[in-house]
Amino acid sequence: MLKRKAMKKIMITTLTVCLLLAIYLMPSSIISNKNESKSNMEVKYSDNIEKVNIYLLNNDDLLVKATTVVDKDKELAEKAKSILNDLIDSSSDLLPNGLNGIIPKKTKILDIFHTEGIINVNFSNDILSISDDKIEKMLESITFSLLEIEGVNGVIIKVDGKDISEVVDKNLPKIFTKDYGINKKYDITGRKDIQKIVIYYIEEIEGDNYYVPITKYVDDNREKINIIIDDLSSSYIYEPNLVSYLNQNTELINFELDSDTMILNFNTSIFMDDKEILEEVVYSISYSVFDNYDINEIVFQVDNEEILKKNLKDIEIIK
Repeated sequence: MLKRKAMKKIMITTLTVCLLLAIYLMPSSIISNKNESKSNMEVKYSDNIEKVNIYLLNNDDLLVKATTVVDKDKELAEKAKSILNDLIDSSSDLLPNGLNGIIPKKTKILDIFHTEGIINVNFSNDILSISDDKIEKMLESITFSLLEIEGVNGVIIKVDGKDISEVVDKNLPKIFTKDYGINKKYDITGRKDIQKIVIYYIEEIEGDNYYVPITKYVDDNREKINIIIDDLSSSYIYEPNLVSYLNQNTELINFELDSDTMILNFNTSIFMDDKEILEEVVYSISYSVFDNYDINEIVFQVDNEEILKKNLKDIEIIK
């Protein structure tokens, strides 16, 4: 009797150990396969996406140049819809911390299509729930984000089938282009020699640098490149959180426009240590030049010696 009881206990213990061992090993295998599948999906996904620039709102109500991703195999209108959804849903994991979409969250895209370089988008009435002081900023965000898509030259914005100008009672363009401006600032004291210039500053958000375009309206008849360099090298900044890394002693000795190339010749103050130009300086100048001049390449010189070149394609997508 005792022997049978002992054998029974041994068998039960053995079976229990085997069962526990099986349970322990099976999840490990399953988890491994799931991780492998997830990894493969991520690789496949990354092969089908492309980075695009969008313009998100910071805590100072300025639009900041950031990036998101779209499916590169999608039609142009579908890419545009994906970008707009990021501008609506600020909770997207793909958006940087400290930056948000400006379109009201309940807004629906009723229709969107592309024809002859123009994106036509029809929003639901929910888009009108935005405060009056944010409407212009929202239109800037939509326009400049969609214009970052290759092949898009203009944007038509409608609400429930009506042109946006009809429903917000403002004098707005029929087709929005970069002429509409972004983060507009007015520095005008007279009525003569007024021109529009886009200058890119830098804002640090949670340890990362972002580029902020400011469209300035000035009564200054100088060449735009001179105004850009003087402004970026000035200690005076329009917004408290915007900076420029361009040394105050930097001078643009001369410049030359040669077909689709601009040659900029600086003094040595543009250098940091080891005769290198800060990346932030290169990008601030390059973004500003490309937004104001119809060129494809910038050549940076110091005392007439070529230091580096930047092509429009090199900087279209920020890092």
